[in-house]
Amino acid sequence: MVDSFLVGCTEKFYEIFGENLTGVYLHGSLVLGGFVPEKSDVDLIVVTERPMSRMDAVQLTDFLLERSGSPYPIEISVLNRRQLNEWQHPCPFDYHYSEDWRNRFLEGVSTYSDGAARRDADLAAHLTIIHHSGCVLFGKPADEVFPPVPKEDYVNSILSDYEDCLENVEKDPVYSVLNILRIYYYMEDERIYSKDEAGQWALNSPFSKTVEKVLKRRRGDEISISDEELSSFKRHYQGKIEASLLEKVGRQK
Repeated sequence: MVDSFLVGCTEKFYEIFGENLTGVYLHGSLVLGGFVPEKSDVDLIVVTERPMSRMDAVQLTDFLLERSGSPYPIEISVLNRRQLNEWQHPCPFDYHYSEDWRNRFLEGVSTYSDGAARRDADLAAHLTIIHHSGCVLFGKPADEVFPPVPKEDYVNSILSDYEDCLENVEKDPVYSVLNILRIYYYMEDERIYSKDEAGQWALNSPFSKTVEKVLKRRRGDEISISDEELSSFKRHYQGKIEASLLEKVGRQK
């Protein structure tokens, strides 16, 4: 079912952009493993030869408002080749949609950049994952389209997400706990882990019981996780990640 969903999306992108479409690239949980059909986004990057037009944006928005969430939510960014000719961080983009932004689109607040300088630090992480294990759904090979992302920009990108996770760990424990673990393990061995891989590794940690609950909730189990244990988890890994950062800074001096 996921395959037919991806085919349908790709065909629609070609219908909208035509010969201006350079490629459609899949990243996120579908390529890293751990995709949960009831919860996970389908993560896409679309690249065009030239900047998209306002009509392109209108058609794409209409499609996403209809298709995203039926059955899988879509998170997508559209970039043009000029924005990728030389790597910049945060990376510029023409258009972004996710379910978190649905109401903005319904209210007509967000359409596309229209020449404005819009940038997204998360793209450093997304493009790193495309280089690491992404899937080309249509178009040119990723290495021909996306410039290399410096390691320090990838780290900067995931640390931005880390700050959000620290703030929201009690509110959104599944996303926050597993992403904090992914970031911790990357700081340890510079390997990119899926959420599930990071969770499985942490089953041997002092917070194995908390992580086990998080993994069960990720799979749909209604299981209680106390704010106290989440706060303890946060303090523990915040200390470890920040110690690792200080160590890396010390090595660079």
